[in-house]
Amino acid sequence: MYRCTSSKQLIQYHPDLNKGPGAEEKFKEISAAYEILSDDEKRSLYDRFGEAGLQAENGGSSSGAQGVDPSEVFSAFFGGSDGLFGGMDDLGGINFNLRNKQNQALDIRQDLYMSFEESIFGGRREIEVPCSETCDKCDGTGAKSNSSIQSCSQCGGRGGVMKSQETPFGIMSQVSTCFKCGGDGKIITDHCRRCGGSGQVRSKRNMKVVIPPGVSDGATMKIPGEGNANKNRGVVGDLYLVLHVDEKHGIWREGLQLYSKINIDYTQAILGTVVKVETVEGLKDLQIPSGIQPGEKVKIPRMGVPNINKPSQRGDHHFIVNVLIPKTVSDKERQIVEKLALLRASSRLHSDFANTTEVQQGDSDKHKSRNQETHASSSRIKRMASLWNSIKDFLGRRSSQEGFASVSLEPSVSLWRCSKPNSSFVISIYVIFVITCILSLIGKTEDSTSVRKRINSAGIHRKRKEIELKNFFR
Repeated sequence: MYRCTSSKQLIQYHPDLNKGPGAEEKFKEISAAYEILSDDEKRSLYDRFGEAGLQAENGGSSSGAQGVDPSEVFSAFFGGSDGLFGGMDDLGGINFNLRNKQNQALDIRQDLYMSFEESIFGGRREIEVPCSETCDKCDGTGAKSNSSIQSCSQCGGRGGVMKSQETPFGIMSQVSTCFKCGGDGKIITDHCRRCGGSGQVRSKRNMKVVIPPGVSDGATMKIPGEGNANKNRGVVGDLYLVLHVDEKHGIWREGLQLYSKINIDYTQAILGTVVKVETVEGLKDLQIPSGIQPGEKVKIPRMGVPNINKPSQRGDHHFIVNVLIPKTVSDKERQIVEKLALLRASSRLHSDFANTTEVQQGDSDKHKSRNQETHASSSRIKRMASLWNSIKDFLGRRSSQEGFASVSLEPSVSLWRCSKPNSSFVISIYVIFVITCILSLIGKTEDSTSVRKRINSAGIHRKRKEIELKNFFR
C-alpha cells in the first residue's frame, strides 16, 4: 500500500503538533500531493502539463491544497479521527489492517465425531475444548513486569515499517508489518515465567453443543464467541467444529436419501413376500411385490435424512433387491422345477398356437357360419315344402269340390287361388297358420340346441386337457 510522504513528516508538520513557522504550509503541500495521487484526473494533468495544468484547473490559484482537509489526509495514513491519535491501533501504530488476522488467530478448530444415527436425528453433546486463556500472572502482557516492556526500535512502536522511494510527487512509501516485533510495536526483554511471554496459558473448558438433525460428514459448525480470548484487545474468537460421521454397515447416504441392498430367494421374488430390513429406526417390515426383478428398488417413505433447513422434510430409504439363484438343488426341488418348466413351456406353446390360429379361424368361422345358416335355411324350406304338400294332398282328398286354393312356395306364384269361400276354407287357413308357428319354434329350438352342444363339447375338451396335465405331474 502506497502513501504520499512518510508518516514521520506528517507527524512532524501536523499543525496540532508543530506550532513553528512554515509547519502548516508544509503540511498543506503534503496534503496537496496526496490529493493529486488520489485523483486520476489531476494526476493525468500533472503528468502532461506539470503544475501549470493544476493551476489552470483551479482558476490560476497557486495553491494545490484547496478543498483538502489536512485531518482527512492524516486519517488516510493513520486510521483515524477522534482527536489526534484516536483512530490509531491500541499501540499507537499505523493502521495496517491487521485486526482481522489477529482475530482469526483466536479462533479454535476442533474435530467432533458422531454416529450415523446421531447425524440423522441430531442431539446434544457435552465436549471438552482445549483453549487459551489470559495469563493471570502477567495479565496478558507476556512480560515479567512492566519495566520489561520496551517500544520496538525498528518500527518506533507503530508495528509497521515503510519502504520509500522518490517520485515526481514526493516520496512513495510501502507499508509492511514490522519483522522485529511482529506488528505488536513492543519488545519484551524479560518474559513471564508462567506463559513464556505469549500472555496466554493453555486450558480446557467443558461446553454443551446442539447438533441439528441432518448434518453431513465434513460439515463445519460455527459457535460464535467460544474461541480464545485476548484480554488486552478485548476480543474473543469463534469455535469451529468439524463434523465426522461414522459409517453404518449396510446403509449409505446420498443427499437426503438412504440406500441399502437386500437379498431374497427366487421363490420370494416370484410369489412376493414381506422381509425384515434394518433402518435408522430399527427393524422394519418391507413388502416385496410378486414378480420383482433383480436390481429393482423398493422404498420405505420418510425413513431417510431430514432436511437440515426444514426438518419436517425427510427423504426415503431405498432397498436394492438382489435375487439369489441357488447353485445346487435337491433331487425333489429339481423335479419340481422341471415340472414347472414343462408347464410353462406347454402354456407358451398353447398360447402361441392360439395366437397363430385365431386369425385364421376368424374368416373360416365366419364362412362356416354363413354356410351353416344357408344349410339350415334350405332344410327348413324343404321341410315346410314337404309339409305343405302333405296338407294340400290331405285337404284336396277331403273335398275336391270346396275350391281350396293351391299353395306354391315360389315367390312369383300366388299363394292361394280360391273360389267361393266357406267355413271349411276358414278352418283350413287357421290350421295352416298354427302349423307354421309350430315349425318356426322347432327351428329356433334346434339352433339353440346345436349352440349348447358346441359349448359343452369345448368344456369337455378343456377338462380333458386339465386332467391330462394333472396326471402328468403326479
